[in-house]
Amino acid sequence: MNIKQATEQIEGAVRSYMAKDELGIYLIPPQMQRPIFLVGPPGVGKTAIVQQIAERMGINFVSYSMTHHTRQSAIGLPYIEEAEYGGRSYRVSRYTMSEIIATVYDVIKATGIQEGILFLDEVNCVSETLAPAMLQFLQFKSFGQHRLPSGWTIVTAGNPPEYNRAARDFDPATLDRMKRIDVEPDLGIWRDYAVAHQVHPAIITYLENKPESFYHVRQVVDGTRLVAARGWDDLSRMLLAYEQVGLHADQALVSQYIQDPDIAEDFSLYLELFAKYQSDCRVTDILDGSITDEMTETARHAPFDERVAIVSLLDSALLARVHATSEYEQAIRDTRDILVALRDEPSSSGMVLADARSELAGLSAGEGSDARTRRAAMKVSILSRVCEAMVQKDGSASLDKGKAPFNEAVHELGERIRSLSEQVDAALNFVDQTYGDGEEMLVFVTRLAVDPDFMAFVSRHGSDSFVSHSKGLMVRDRKHELLDELDKLSAEAPSASGDITGDMGEL
Repeated sequence: MNIKQATEQIEGAVRSYMAKDELGIYLIPPQMQRPIFLVGPPGVGKTAIVQQIAERMGINFVSYSMTHHTRQSAIGLPYIEEAEYGGRSYRVSRYTMSEIIATVYDVIKATGIQEGILFLDEVNCVSETLAPAMLQFLQFKSFGQHRLPSGWTIVTAGNPPEYNRAARDFDPATLDRMKRIDVEPDLGIWRDYAVAHQVHPAIITYLENKPESFYHVRQVVDGTRLVAARGWDDLSRMLLAYEQVGLHADQALVSQYIQDPDIAEDFSLYLELFAKYQSDCRVTDILDGSITDEMTETARHAPFDERVAIVSLLDSALLARVHATSEYEQAIRDTRDILVALRDEPSSSGMVLADARSELAGLSAGEGSDARTRRAAMKVSILSRVCEAMVQKDGSASLDKGKAPFNEAVHELGERIRSLSEQVDAALNFVDQTYGDGEEMLVFVTRLAVDPDFMAFVSRHGSDSFVSHSKGLMVRDRKHELLDELDKLSAEAPSASGDITGDMGEL
């Protein structure tokens, strides 16, 4: 199955394992909850989807690569203690708590959340000394005498032996105690992910033209050359960072992420061409509505690959603004929830701000997704201004004094939403004037439609132009299921000129 189907299967299992009846008893007893074994080639995104599931469900996520563990670190170190049996004293061997189990308890203590996912990567590549303890853990959820807390699901991952010489097959008896899910790379599914997560548009358009380069394995004299989704994703981050700091990305850089030299060279040449498209296409002018006849004519008569590149640049720029606005809106909502809770105890504002900064520090250290980290940073920024305004000369705190900076943030959000609605219309107007309802419009609208943040923005704030263009195109597209959603948007969504702050309100 593809990674999207695997995500649905894993999330379904985790939700089922955590479901309880009216007495608070797990519907599936913990000892009967099979560990999930996710099997697939390297770089398809196995770790990422499990972390995203945990974030979406609001539960803990602890990840370990089992190839880095020895038997001692997994099950603990031995020590001797005195024990009495049958009236006689004996010296008995005990074990300290497993590092893995201890980390689970540490996370529970830090977050206050009792449930979570323990993700064990490369589980079929453990050493021979660790393998027996690993099998015991998968079957009984315990390392020695220390058990995994109830409410925690074990998700494991491994590569098939053909991709990893250290990998071994589990015996049938062990597999009969696990829930195995096989995953294969799928460019179509990854493309939807790439658009929603702002992967560099040059990579998206290149792979649409060269799908055989998305996942590629080649045996050579000195080893195996692997090109995988992880490599493209990591390369995208570096390309975006290079652009931000004004550096030039060349083949030497590309080759550090794309192991196959032929694909690396081919993409490097395309990247140079894409840079030209980027220079010629004045995206900011288009989104501002400053469209000239010359711009329209030049774009209309460009070669097809250049037209697709222009649409990709426009999509990426628009979605970047959508994501930033969505994150800012959620940060304001998070801040508002905090301030409502402070009404009865404004003096604890300093502690609340410290907790928010601590959360941000953890996320910045790699504990959360990029979007979650940015949202936390925005929340800290707003909360800092509010808490600073709350402090009185005598050292006391007044929530009323903090209302002004919060309301300023709400008003700024309103301006962002109004401006973004105009930019959506301007982008659709440009593509319509230039290409009509051709393939370029189909690509443009489809990429917007697969982005959850964009669809949420349209649902909340409305966009008549997007709905009308989408209805005319979706009948030709593979995503027929979006028609129902578009009908709902057409019937229910407010006009973009309506109440842009929705139910946000002021304090």
